[in-house]
Amino acid sequence: MSAKTLRFRQRKRLPLYIAMGVVALVLILMNFISLPYYIYSPGEALPLQSLITVQGGHKTTRGSFMMTTVYVVYAANVYDFLYGLMLPHHQVLPAPEVNGGLTNTEYDQLEAYMMRSAHQNAEIAAFHYLHKPVTVTTTGVTVLSVEHGTAAYGHLASGDVITAMDGKSLQNPNVIFQILQRAKVGERVTLTVSQQGRVKHMTLHLAALPPLPGHHTERPGLGIFLAPAQTVHSPIHIAIHSGSIDGPSAGLMFTLEIINQLDSEDLTRGYRIAGTGTMSANGTIGQIGGAAHKVVAASDAGATYFFVPADTAKGDTNALHAEQEAKKIGTHMKVIPVKTLQQAVSFLQSLPPKVS
Repeated sequence: MSAKTLRFRQRKRLPLYIAMGVVALVLILMNFISLPYYIYSPGEALPLQSLITVQGGHKTTRGSFMMTTVYVVYAANVYDFLYGLMLPHHQVLPAPEVNGGLTNTEYDQLEAYMMRSAHQNAEIAAFHYLHKPVTVTTTGVTVLSVEHGTAAYGHLASGDVITAMDGKSLQNPNVIFQILQRAKVGERVTLTVSQQGRVKHMTLHLAALPPLPGHHTERPGLGIFLAPAQTVHSPIHIAIHSGSIDGPSAGLMFTLEIINQLDSEDLTRGYRIAGTGTMSANGTIGQIGGAAHKVVAASDAGATYFFVPADTAKGDTNALHAEQEAKKIGTHMKVIPVKTLQQAVSFLQSLPPKVS
C-alpha cells in the first residue's frame, strides 16, 4: 500500500472519528442533564406490627396490616427517563404534577409534614372509634409552602410554625384570616415564628395575591399555604416509626393497626391485609397517589385483601386504577374500595377467620 493511499484512507475515516467523538460526548453529557420528571414504581408492603407500638396494646401473631409504598425518584438524567418509560410498572410524570412547582427540598419538607399529620390523624381517628379520651391542642399554623416572589419567600419555609400575628395568638387558626381580611396590600405584619426549634420575630409586607374564585380584586397575603399546627394528648402513648417514608397515604393502615393493638378482637382475622388511603380525624378516607403501583407491591407481598379509597368525587381514580391494575397483573388479591374507617372495620369484622 502506497503512502498516498494510506493518507487518503486516513482522511476518509477522519469524519467518522469526529462523529463518533461527538456521539460519545453527547452520551456523556446526557448523564448530567436533569429532566423535570419523576418516576413512580412499586415499592414495598410493610407489616405495621414492627413499626407501631401502642402502650398497653397487644400485637397479633397471625395476620398483619401492611402499609404500601411507592418508589418515587427524580429523573436524574435522560437514561433514568428512558428506563422509566420502558420498564414494566413504571410511570413517568411531569415534576409540576407531582410537586406542585415546589423545589425538591420544599417538596420533601411538605411530604414530611404530611406524614406527621398522618400519625396524628390516625391516633385521633382510632381513639374516637374506640371511644377513648383524646384532646387536640392547636399551637398555631404550620407553613406548608411559600410562593416564590412574595415577601415571605426566604424568610419562612415549610415546617415553620407561626404562633402569633400582630401580637394575636393563632391558637385559633382563623385569626390569621380575620387579620388579612382587614389589611391592605403593602401593609406590614409582625409574626412570631417557631423555626427549627428557635422563636423568631419578623416583619413582612403583605403582597398582592390573585383574586379568590368568584372575586375580581387582588387580595393581601403572605403567599404561604397553611395548615393547623396541632398536638395530640391522650393517656395512651403511641409510637409510629415510619422512618424515611413520607406522605399521608398510610393513614388508614396506621389507624387499623392502632385499633387492632388496643381492641381485644383481632381485626386481621389471620389474613395479610394491605392498603392505602389518607385518614382524617373524623374517620373519612381520602385519595392518594400511586394506587396502581401499590397494588403490585401488595400482591407481591402476598396480601389477600387491599384497601383503596373509594372514588366518590368527580376526578377520583384510586379505586378505578387499583382494580384495573389488579386485573392486569392477574392477582388473586381482592381490591376493597372504602369511604370511611367504619366501612373498613365492618368489612374486616365480616370476614371468617382464616383457617391455617
